[in-house]
Amino acid sequence: MVELEQSVLIRRPLAEVFALASDPKNDPDWSAVVEQVEATGPLGVGVHLIQRVHLLGRRAHVPVEVLEYEPPVRVVLRASIPHIQVMGWRLFEPTPDGTRVIFRTQARLSGLFTLTTPLFVRAARKHLEEDLGQLRRLLESASLPQPLQAP
Repeated sequence: MVELEQSVLIRRPLAEVFALASDPKNDPDWSAVVEQVEATGPLGVGVHLIQRVHLLGRRAHVPVEVLEYEPPVRVVLRASIPHIQVMGWRLFEPTPDGTRVIFRTQARLSGLFTLTTPLFVRAARKHLEEDLGQLRRLLESASLPQPLQAP
């Protein structure tokens, strides 16, 4: 089992951050890995999505299911392709300076993919850090109203 966790402080109100970052349909706007997302309906428990991703030099269509949806604090997703099962938590916490976003991932690799575990972990950690940085830049950009000011 591979476990990763990364967080970022975004100087925006919780509702704004949750609105953008909780919905996988918005992932192509800030994730270098996710190219396209199709959903069976609006975000909520039981919704199924197909993400077209580009990771480790390969493209894949990944089915994703929303297991939990608790606005504005939590979304839990499950993705599964042959030999890779992933659980992902998107957690949102208000802070005096804005919103802390925490992405937690558990992945189980099987078959020959277990041989690629170290490569998978390095790539996933790198992409997660870069993606959260891009999410922060997007939400704090000049195209949105001014970010929260630190006290």
